[in-house]
Amino acid sequence: MLLIRTYIAASAIEGVGVFAAEPIRKGASIWQLDPDFDRLIPMEKYEAAPPHLRELLDRYAYPS
Repeated sequence: MLLIRTYIAASAIEGVGVFAAEPIRKGASIWQLDPDFDRLIPMEKYEAAPPHLRELLDRYAYPS
């Protein structure tokens, strides 16, 4: 879960992006796992997923 205020807007780099809504202090935590908000996907489920879902996860998910 993001710990900072963010907004979504057009990005010159990748079409749409998530941006910080305020300056971020050096060393500040910006994210932490929240089991009620974030989802952990076991590797075996990822490997068994259909190609279109794996492509989405490869692009937008964070491997841990």
